[in-house]
Amino acid sequence: MHALRELVSIVTKQKLRAASLLTVKALQPGPLSMRLYDLVAEGKVETDLQAMEALYPGEKQRNVSYLRIKKSLRDYLVQMLLVIDPHLPHYNPRQKAYFDSYKKWGAIKILLGKNAHHTILELADEVLRTALRYDFTDLALDMARSMRLYYGSIEGNVKKYQQIGKQVHHLEEMFRHENLAEELYTDLVIRFVNDKSTKREVPQVARRYFKQLEDALDKYDSYRLHFTSRLIEIIIYTSVNDYKNTTEICDKAIRFFDAKDYVANVPLQAFLYQEMVCYVQLRDYERGRKAADRGLKLLEQGSFNWFKYQELLLMLSFHAREYQAAYQIYKSTVKHRRFNGLPDGIKQIWKIFEAYLFYLIQVGRIKPDEPETVISRIRIMRFLNDVPIFSKDRRGMNIPILNFQILYLILTKEHDEVIDRMMAIQKYSSRYLKKDDNYRSNCFIKMLLEMPDVGFHRMAVIRHADKYVKMLKKVPLDFANQSHDIELIPYEDLWQMALDSLDNTIYKAKARKREKE
Repeated sequence: MHALRELVSIVTKQKLRAASLLTVKALQPGPLSMRLYDLVAEGKVETDLQAMEALYPGEKQRNVSYLRIKKSLRDYLVQMLLVIDPHLPHYNPRQKAYFDSYKKWGAIKILLGKNAHHTILELADEVLRTALRYDFTDLALDMARSMRLYYGSIEGNVKKYQQIGKQVHHLEEMFRHENLAEELYTDLVIRFVNDKSTKREVPQVARRYFKQLEDALDKYDSYRLHFTSRLIEIIIYTSVNDYKNTTEICDKAIRFFDAKDYVANVPLQAFLYQEMVCYVQLRDYERGRKAADRGLKLLEQGSFNWFKYQELLLMLSFHAREYQAAYQIYKSTVKHRRFNGLPDGIKQIWKIFEAYLFYLIQVGRIKPDEPETVISRIRIMRFLNDVPIFSKDRRGMNIPILNFQILYLILTKEHDEVIDRMMAIQKYSSRYLKKDDNYRSNCFIKMLLEMPDVGFHRMAVIRHADKYVKMLKKVPLDFANQSHDIELIPYEDLWQMALDSLDNTIYKAKARKREKE
């Protein structure tokens, strides 16, 4: 269902109506397939089970029929992709060139099967020139190889065969380095997809990988090579929280892509994103907002990177104490029609955001401007006991989840529940949070652990937690050895909110006292 929902979000009803005028009636699927399209487009079904129930209510033998109409709809939408006009205002020149070139590439492959060599040569030369201008190396290589084959085996033109042959060899070497850079980059980032914890080996591995690419960076003016190689270089420094050097590499990459004779949207917004990460940690909110404003102008709303950008923009607002702005960002993001099509790991992060926004509403830092629908108390109560995708991520995204659970229970004065959870968190802290890994998180949990011992008495908590507060301040956020998205709201701010939840009365617990380390 994920693939079908994605296709429906791209081939909208408006586009479908326009494209249908150009297509043969026989290609259109049956009424059940189009009803499935409507159900998905209108958000009435999100799973195959829901779709089967809507199309075949009460029927037991429906699986085979459903799969047939689903495939029919998918094939039809794929056909519609090929006739939708790519020359629309919201596409930038490189995107238009990409769509147009690959449509011609498809035509060339069909013509190749028909032995229409003269037409192929004319189209291939046109596509090659476009591909070279816009850095579509794989496409340029394919076209150059086709032309080499034509000049060598059909026309017998030695001069042109040798000229295009040199170009093929150059493109092959460049393409090889592009693939190498992509492989090395992917090998690094796969470690972080569902696990946000610190990886000690990453800086050395990233440095070694980048060393393999440095000579190629000087030799080839390649979009894909420079993009992935600079991302690897960035990891060398982000993995040790060297945000100053990271911003310098981002600036270098941005200058490279700004020098292109087209707007390189994807790498520009990626490096602007990385700059935002740095500015969050460096608390340089003016530059962070400036990078965000430029980056968002380069993104197609609803793309995967647009959602990642919104994620970081919300964090920037958290760190800038612009909580109302964070609330608006959250609302506009989760209401987007493509939000439900995101991977579960990404949606889990937005659930964590929802929890913290709910907490900020409860402590009076946010004034919601609509009824409790976008941020739901019921969902938050479920979240308190939810087991997220990061359940094995002992040093990663479990930290903000645990912190929220404790902060909310303190706020609602469920002191016995706090004591029960604190006992588990104390063991978690001593086992998983060490001085070198997530040191600030360890300090903050130690601060929270002081509360039950002094009966949640505000002044007593301030006195007893003071040593941990001082330890926290000695390691500011920009020097902390942790992933940038672990500390969603600076602990100093969360601590003040937690203190504001207390009063100067002592709670006498009926239960056992927590064990000392």
